[in-house]
Formats: sequence, structure tokens, C-alpha cells
Amino acid sequence: MSDKAVITLRLPKGIKRDVERLAARFGHKPAQLGARLIEEGLRRRHFPQIDLRETSSGRVAFLAGTRLAVHWIVEMVPRKLSVETFAHEYGQAAERIRAALAYAKAFPEEIESDHAHAQANRKWIEATDAASRIANHSHSKSRGKAESR
Repeated sequence: MSDKAVITLRLPKGIKRDVERLAARFGHKPAQLGARLIEEGLRRRHFPQIDLRETSSGRVAFLAGTRLAVHWIVEMVPRKLSVETFAHEYGQAAERIRAALAYAKAFPEEIESDHAHAQANRKWIEATDAASRIANHSHSKSRGKAESR
């Protein structure tokens, strides 16, 4: 048995066109996008301190008005810092940090996925950066030899 239910909505034609355009842009069916938008709207009502933003890794939850990703807050609090210490160091109210932790508790699979994507991106950047340094170093050495001739 499916955990999905069917609901019929009547939308103004302009909104229907917007949903269809956005769905086409992201390669989704309008019904899939509509369900996602409704879900995100409900999340925003339940967690007003959280913004969902489009990133290279997809939709990621951030503490509203900041560049602090919820998955990163979860990584830092309480393993490395207390809520109060983290809030003080990043100029946020402790309640906002608790709101991020509550969001993470409500959507653990999403946060785990966001964290995994961030780790993969970090490793890719480190590898690319290391390869670039090696290439630049080798290029500098070969230029130096050519100039000394």
C-alpha cells in the first residue's frame, strides 16, 4: 500500500503555468513539483527559522537569514560546541540554533543526505585543489629551468 494520497487542487491559470514551467526547468512532472512545493510550504509553517535553498547539491536547509546549513549546525552542536557557545560565536539566538536542531530531528534522512553531499563536495574540492597546486608547482619548475638556459 502506498504512503501517498491523491488530492485535487484548483489553481489559477497563471500559477498552473508557473508550476509547469518550473517543473520543466528541473525535469519533474508538475504533480511532483506541486507536491514538493506544498510540502516545503508546510515545513516553512512548522519551522519558520529554516530556509530551503537551491544549491549545487539540490535543496538544502539553512538557518534563515544566514549561510549556516542545518547539516553543519548538527555536525557542530552538541558534538563540538554547546548550543549557547555556538549561538554566541555565530551571533545567533540560542532558540534559532535549537530550531535548526529540531528541524534536523524531524527530517534526519534529509540532513544525513545533505551532510554526505557536503562531505563529497569538500573531498572533491580538496582533491582538485591539490592537483592544481601540483600542476602549478611542476609548471613553475619547468619555467624556471627554461629561463635559466
